[in-house]
Amino acid sequence: MAENELTGGGRTSVHRRGDVVVRDAGPWTPAVHTLLRHLEGKDFAGAPRLVGTGMDRGRETLTFIEGTFTQPGPWSLDGAAGVGALLRDLHDATADYEPPPGAVWFPWHGRDLGGPHRVIGHCDVAPWNIVARGGLPVALIDWETAGPVDPIVELAQAAWLNAKLHDDVVAGLEGLPPLADRAAHLRAIVDGYGLPAARRRGFVDRIIEFVVCDTAGQADEAGVTPELTSHPDALWGMAWRARAGAWIVRNRRVLDNAM
Repeated sequence: MAENELTGGGRTSVHRRGDVVVRDAGPWTPAVHTLLRHLEGKDFAGAPRLVGTGMDRGRETLTFIEGTFTQPGPWSLDGAAGVGALLRDLHDATADYEPPPGAVWFPWHGRDLGGPHRVIGHCDVAPWNIVARGGLPVALIDWETAGPVDPIVELAQAAWLNAKLHDDVVAGLEGLPPLADRAAHLRAIVDGYGLPAARRRGFVDRIIEFVVCDTAGQADEAGVTPELTSHPDALWGMAWRARAGAWIVRNRRVLDNAM
């Protein structure tokens, strides 16, 4: 059967073959597959299933999840709340997951952020990785960065990217609503997750911390050095992240009050 390349695969090549997604495997793939099998056993509907053994000639094989993406536009309030609820369902489903001995996870920059409590998360709950139906989130794709994470750190990442806490340049490019609306989306995400009131104090600071580290992680992954003279994707990736961080700092009071 013919394969069609899918966009948005990020670090690896991704193709669709009928109802099957095939993508290049990495050292972390075996651990991710044990996680996906665990989620299937928990009846967590928000993740793809392995097809067969999960591998075919060195590439992983997963079910294709039908739906659409809101990116680059914003979620509705109900959609934003659904993002928080989907993430909470994931954390609940992985609470009793035991990684295999010697599990190898993708070397993601957020692993060592936050406190000592860890869950196994998706670690890239961005709008380009959330499949929607009827404008509501139903599943997460692209699980290669999955692994141990402080749940508040993962919620901060998801809140930043899905509430679209970006600067005016990105807001103009993506047609985003004004600050007050995006602050309401932030509140909807943490409400959907069920974050207790006591944990909301300082949550915007957790978002800022994550944005700073994410910007540095983007630079490291792209190999940015003083000698770099031409790498527009990497430079833009750092620019929109850094500008988002500055925008959040400038609007911290409004965002804090929304919590």
